[in-house]
Amino acid sequence: MATSRMPRGYHPHIRGDAVMFAPGDYGRVTKPDGTQQWWVRGPNGNWLLLTRHRVTEHEDGTIIVAPSR
Repeated sequence: MATSRMPRGYHPHIRGDAVMFAPGDYGRVTKPDGTQQWWVRGPNGNWLLLTRHRVTEHEDGTIIVAPSR
């Protein structure tokens, strides 16, 4: 995955509101201990790790990402 100059966990569209991502614009890595890391495609095409966000999966393959409160 490409690196970004944006701070880790930052996504310009995820601030106060939730944002929807379609399949292909997000990814998930499940570690052997069962924890998951979510990644989203940034506006410049780079992949960004979500560190303090809540992810909700939907049956249609989309996800909603909202800042953790």
